[in-house]
Amino acid sequence: MRAMIVGAGMGGLFTALALRQAGGAFASIDVYEQTKTPGTAGAGLNIPPNGARLCKWLGVDLDGGDPKGPVGAVDGGRAAILEATRQVMPDGTVSRRPIDHNTSAGDGAGFHHMHRLDLLMCLYKRVYEFGPESGAECPIRVHMGKRLALVTQDAGTVTASFDDGSSAEGELLVGADGINSKVLELLWPNAPARRWTDVVCYRGLIPRDKVAQLRKADGSPLDHNPVDSFSMDSRKNNFAWCMSYWVRGGELLNVWLGYYEPDSSEFNADWRDWFPVDHGEIIANMHKAFGDDPRKHDIVALAGAMERPTKWGLYDRDAFEHWQDGRICLLGDAAHSMLPTFGQGAAQSFEDAAALCSAFKLHQTDVYSALLHYERVRHYRATRFQFASKFAFKHLEPEDSPERRQMLKTLNERDYPVFDHEKRAGDDDSWIYAFDARRIGDKLPPRKLGPWDFRSRDASREARKQVALNLWKPDLPLQGGRNVTRAEVAQHNRFEDCWIIIRGKVYDFNEWKDRHPGGPFVARMFAGKDATAEFGDFHSPLAVKHMTHFWIGDVVD
Repeated sequence: MRAMIVGAGMGGLFTALALRQAGGAFASIDVYEQTKTPGTAGAGLNIPPNGARLCKWLGVDLDGGDPKGPVGAVDGGRAAILEATRQVMPDGTVSRRPIDHNTSAGDGAGFHHMHRLDLLMCLYKRVYEFGPESGAECPIRVHMGKRLALVTQDAGTVTASFDDGSSAEGELLVGADGINSKVLELLWPNAPARRWTDVVCYRGLIPRDKVAQLRKADGSPLDHNPVDSFSMDSRKNNFAWCMSYWVRGGELLNVWLGYYEPDSSEFNADWRDWFPVDHGEIIANMHKAFGDDPRKHDIVALAGAMERPTKWGLYDRDAFEHWQDGRICLLGDAAHSMLPTFGQGAAQSFEDAAALCSAFKLHQTDVYSALLHYERVRHYRATRFQFASKFAFKHLEPEDSPERRQMLKTLNERDYPVFDHEKRAGDDDSWIYAFDARRIGDKLPPRKLGPWDFRSRDASREARKQVALNLWKPDLPLQGGRNVTRAEVAQHNRFEDCWIIIRGKVYDFNEWKDRHPGGPFVARMFAGKDATAEFGDFHSPLAVKHMTHFWIGDVVD
């Protein structure tokens, strides 16, 4: 078969490499990229073990290359292998935790902190090794300057048409074209729109020698200069966050600054990329965001030293039910765009690609079964990270319900990233970092997998027992039966007044949200909205039955 991939970013190139491993299912792989030269927005990112072990499988060299080499070199990824994560507290104390590069998988996959462009170019390096001139079976061709205009399909083929008048045909098309996906727009026009998260962020890089010379505004040394610790450092309050970590083998410090700005008028327009910003604006906003916090002086020094800083408004998108249609599927940010607050964006696109490879290795030319299998094994896990990443700042996240804390304690399941030192209910992060996305089973699942399919039987049985024993019921259940319009539901769009649509039925979450085993923050995110995609993956038949206590009626439009 012939595979076509729209988007030559990290997810698209990784998918091209992965599909070559699909047991001979594909004869050729063509990647179409709208830009004319390789490039990527932003500065640093982290490839955690669940993504790094897949890179090792495909021969992607995350760590090799010359850290002092030229920008944009087709080389190894020049990653920094950090020693620890640190959280600098408001009182000046520091919480420092060593990074477990081995994880419970025991394979040493490790955490790799990288410049985004370095990751992209090490992927290109590996892709070029399988170019048409290499003589390799199933060659990969990358076509630049190809902006997608139209996609059509029939029973046997799918056709992609481009703005330049050219077209291409194959048996599979993968949309790996990011949060602004054209494939998504063409095939799923009613998918949830991008959501402005009320968070403005800045990014920039500081050379190591410049970091060593940093001083506060009064000329004194920084309280906690990153040059003294090969670590990822975090300083945050309820409304702002400063994250810094080394990339390019420790030659550059990546600095990310975010702050809550619900009244920002700049992002009413559809900004689709990072854009330059002057240091004066960044410094003024960090003064505002951190107020009289003593950590502010270090943060302002970092902000002022960033070279060629850029600015963006953080957007995400609510989950939607389907990523596949016939011979077409979505992958990565096109399918499940998420905020950087969990450090899983790139890794989840790599996991998608690995699962897609395994699906075609199993089903071969049966494209329909392969894509259905891919969606059913990936939807819950990616959606869980997508949902968990939504709360950049604590004031947006209501306190966990006792029911949720009990469930996570019973499972001993960590639901926050390694760089967050806050103590919550569970500690075991193996579900995050020891996971191997290539393992999808040997037959098509009868439905989308949910949380209980990823947990041990004993843990699941005990957690379900705890949930069942503690399910709160109102004294007077709602009677249901009303006809409700979407416009009426949309009026109940506040945490204190929350109606939610699930599978065409309308539920009143006002009393239930504070006892919800999944936590009350679902009301923050989905009040006045349709939450069918999230609900379907996370809930058991018991939960569906329990929801009848809060049933208002059915959606009529």
